[in-house]
Amino acid sequence: MNPALLIAESDNVATALEALEPGRRLQLGGREITVVERIPSGHKIAIVDIPAGTPVVKYGNAIGTTTADILKGGHVHTHNVASARGRGDLTSGSGAGPERLAEPDEDALTVARPES
Repeated sequence: MNPALLIAESDNVATALEALEPGRRLQLGGREITVVERIPSGHKIAIVDIPAGTPVVKYGNAIGTTTADILKGGHVHTHNVASARGRGDLTSGSGAGPERLAEPDEDALTVARPES
């Protein structure tokens, strides 16, 4: 079994299926990747250099944006990626935001507060 899973050819990260130690060589998406730092099982590994401000692509879709340069073979996680998912402060000027598929409407979440 391969120690990491590349889901789509357009992805720039793969998911570690086991802990990966520095120096280990992997074959992913026709590329040879050398692990440059410890990557825990279930976390992501960069399969190419990913400059700061670049989308992190997994499942063929952007799942966040890098906040720092990440080297090929580096650990991709919350310390160097900002996610736009669930961020109501990032909606367009219309205020409508993306359609919610599994969450209640904002009005349903409003809780009445007693007046002081």
